[in-house]
Amino acid sequence: MKFYLQKVALILCLLVGSVSVLVAQDRSISGKVNDEKGEGLPGATVLVKGTTIGVSTDVNGAFTLSVPATGKVLVISSVGMQPTEVEIGNQTTFTVSLKADVKALDEVVVVGYGTVRKSDVTGSVASIKSQDLTQIATPNVTQAIQGRVAGVDVTSNSGEPGGAARIRIRGVGTINNSDPLYVVDGFQTGDISFLAPGDIESMEILKDASATAIYGSRGANGVVLITTKRGKAGKPKFSADSYVGVQQAWRTQNMLSAADYATLRLEAYKNDGATLDPTSSQYQRLTAAQQGNLQGTDWQKEVLQTGKIQNYSLNVMGGTDVSRYSLTGTYFSQDGIVKNSGLKKYFIRFNNDYNLASWLTAGLSAAYSYTDRNPTGNDLYAGLLTTALRVDPIAPVRDPMTGNWGRADISYENNPARIASEQAGNKNYYSLFNANAYAEASFLKKFKFRSQFGINYGNTHNKSYLPQFRVDVVEQRANSSLTELRSQQTQWVASNYLTYTNDFGKDHHLTVLAGTESQRNRFDGFQITAYDVPAETDLRYLSSSRNATTYNLGTVLPSDESLLSFYGRANYNYKDRYLLTATLRYDGSSRFLSQYRWGTFPSFALGWNIAEESFMRDLRAISTLKLRAGWGQVGNQNSAANYGYVTTLAGGNRYIIGGQTVEGFAPTTASNPQLKWETTTSTNVGIDAGFFNNTLNLTADYFIKNTSDMIVRVPIPVFAGIGPPNVNAGSMQNKGIELALNYRNQTESGFRYDVGVNFTHIKNQVTSLGGGSPIESADVSRVGNITRTEVGREISYFYGLKTDGIFHNAQELAAYKEQIPDTKAQVGDVKFVDLNGDRVIDDKDRTYLGSATPSFTYGFNTNLGYKNFDLRVFFQGVQGAEIVNALGYFTRNSNGQANSVASRLDRWTPENPTTNEPRMTIADVNQNYRFSDRYVEDGSYLRLKNVTLGYTLPTALTSKWKINTVRAYVSVDNLLTFTKYTGLDPEIGDYGYNGNYNPLAYGVDVGTYPQPRTTRFGLTVNF
Repeated sequence: MKFYLQKVALILCLLVGSVSVLVAQDRSISGKVNDEKGEGLPGATVLVKGTTIGVSTDVNGAFTLSVPATGKVLVISSVGMQPTEVEIGNQTTFTVSLKADVKALDEVVVVGYGTVRKSDVTGSVASIKSQDLTQIATPNVTQAIQGRVAGVDVTSNSGEPGGAARIRIRGVGTINNSDPLYVVDGFQTGDISFLAPGDIESMEILKDASATAIYGSRGANGVVLITTKRGKAGKPKFSADSYVGVQQAWRTQNMLSAADYATLRLEAYKNDGATLDPTSSQYQRLTAAQQGNLQGTDWQKEVLQTGKIQNYSLNVMGGTDVSRYSLTGTYFSQDGIVKNSGLKKYFIRFNNDYNLASWLTAGLSAAYSYTDRNPTGNDLYAGLLTTALRVDPIAPVRDPMTGNWGRADISYENNPARIASEQAGNKNYYSLFNANAYAEASFLKKFKFRSQFGINYGNTHNKSYLPQFRVDVVEQRANSSLTELRSQQTQWVASNYLTYTNDFGKDHHLTVLAGTESQRNRFDGFQITAYDVPAETDLRYLSSSRNATTYNLGTVLPSDESLLSFYGRANYNYKDRYLLTATLRYDGSSRFLSQYRWGTFPSFALGWNIAEESFMRDLRAISTLKLRAGWGQVGNQNSAANYGYVTTLAGGNRYIIGGQTVEGFAPTTASNPQLKWETTTSTNVGIDAGFFNNTLNLTADYFIKNTSDMIVRVPIPVFAGIGPPNVNAGSMQNKGIELALNYRNQTESGFRYDVGVNFTHIKNQVTSLGGGSPIESADVSRVGNITRTEVGREISYFYGLKTDGIFHNAQELAAYKEQIPDTKAQVGDVKFVDLNGDRVIDDKDRTYLGSATPSFTYGFNTNLGYKNFDLRVFFQGVQGAEIVNALGYFTRNSNGQANSVASRLDRWTPENPTTNEPRMTIADVNQNYRFSDRYVEDGSYLRLKNVTLGYTLPTALTSKWKINTVRAYVSVDNLLTFTKYTGLDPEIGDYGYNGNYNPLAYGVDVGTYPQPRTTRFGLTVNF
């Protein structure tokens, strides 16, 4: 019995002890979180440090929380406030006051040659977060900012791997070069391909002249300032990020089957009273396809693929108080959605900063990138995609009898599968090395002197191998060829500037900067073609040519340019309320003769921090409110060619002298020794506002940007025997509004959200062409020039004939012939409108048909978070833009030779008289496919650019592995696109190919490589 009682007592003691432990492990605490004014903060987060245990305060700022025994510290945070930590101890009731996050309100913003507090910025400057730059799967930094910033329009000229992007800040400023200037860690360049998006710590975009004038002649088109990630003192920290995914075409064209193609082709002959020889191979194959209801070859499937995409990046950073470092390596690979159009790219970047003495710091940045790319043809005739859409579906991929490539001898097109195979022989190699070093000395307490030198060295090696082959007498190449282009470009920039900073009493703050800068850029190269080169990959060298006596030399124009500059800026701040910025830059460029070489570019800006005024203190809902106004002038030396002031000569001219043929040169462009800068004058008024502890932020700007002395070619008499010179005679205006709104907060349950939207409306107008004729451009062969630039309209609008449907019946045709008696139109043909009333349809009836300049652009992004989950959604859109579907010349043809889109089945026939699709006809006597509004389509679109769902493993789990964070995510780019455009993709940049893009051919679609839909899975680990 005694033993039994001892056991019971022992059990009771254990139970009591266990209860005590349980009580100790889970005790309840409560409290309230206030702001600086003592008012409750709703939605503040109260978290037990080192755990995921936490709650959010209610509408009065109150909270109740169960704390485990291991919990020692509370972490309290709220949007727009400084987080704080409180020891729990034996307390059960807490009252915590949070201070406004002055650091967040006054975060440092990078500007030209320095930094300023965000509250002191007087110009129009937009910032992009580093995490936004890696949300899209791309190695191209400019593509990563698409839709992120009001006033910045980014359009991909091509969706192919490594394709270029067109970036315009506040509209198209000139008919010439409108590309912005990039400044990477203080180094000015036009090529940032050495940067991976993950290398970037922050990005600022300077949009108005008061912000860009410090860059003078290079700032007319805006400036993109990039700061790369740099090391911090402490133990080495590693960050690894990787993703793997697949890419597919988000849309293909619905083309005719072989049977439908044969039906339309035969009908075209029948409508014109023509017949094919019944014994001919073409007739027999058309008839067999029609009668057998054959599907034929889907050429899109033959050239498109599901491509793999992958990215691996590893960063290590750390250091001591003396030396800090950051080293990053990145590998990116993309197969592309078109066969043999892949890209491989390697990045490595190293940053090192030193504290050499209490008064002296120094640093070095070095980066190297290597690109291995298979380019695709992107023109209307030789392009792979355009050929695949034109070729008839009756043709086979391979001849079933010989096994050789099939021949499309009905549509008379080259075999797209053969072209895709040949693309493997097209290789573009590009390596770029960038190095940038600086030293900064502080002296006399108020002075800093910084000296910086940077260099870019780029090397290009392009190879194009065309093998010998024979399909038939038409589609053949009797001799193989190898074309190689090699070029190198060296650019260096040396900057030296002195900064003086001083406070005069408590109310006056002054910063003055003065400096000088020199730059030089040299380019040279050559191109050579050899013939009869072996097909073996290991033997594809110029020296392997079996015909060593025949080589062709191409033209690669060398250049050498330099720029010398002097600049200064003063920033004055009175009581953190009244702000003044004044800038002056004086540039001298080798692109102009001495008397016109130098340009002066001033700017002024004012700011008023209204929220700092005493009369605003009782308006608690308004956290910040600043009014900005600025004016400035900047130049655009890039619009002038390196030797644009001299008469240019061209070779390839043969003359008979003394009975012998000799090579000679002839002048092509007249000289203009008075050529000078294009100048952009900009006026900007803006408001920055923050509400409710800066949980809601608004930025609004109105601007007018006038470009004067725009370089144009003014006509001269034909008998001069030379092309017109480049003259400073044009002008252009852009004016518009920009809005950016962001709201971030969290609910009592801990649900976090950050929602942002931006909107841009810009009106572009050409105001002068120096009295010259309108400029027609965007020549699409067989269609002609389809854009026009003239005074009073936006740049490069579409210019062609108006139509009024088709002739549905004989009565409509007869009525039309009374107005246009010489028309050759028949029922079912297009009804062109005689706009000038001269009873003839010709070029004089051409008119405005819209343009690719949008009415407005916009972006919408939202970041949601709950516990360890996060969801990011990003939309981007364009409204009010038109697109010329130039490929429609073939895919909507009337003679049936090229393949057509399936909607052509709804063509006019006696049995289908109410349609607006014209009839089939071989002769096309009415020229139904002259350029008209039938080519112009609504190019507006809304695209779900990205959706990303992520999950971060609990800290309690990862800490056991000695890992800080592990986040896994799934992401989809270009998931949905809402558009009325019928082409492959509504995102169309400048028309061009082989890297030569025409800025006066914006919005002309010739079968552009579309944007892919990308699905990927990723993992980020920090340790």
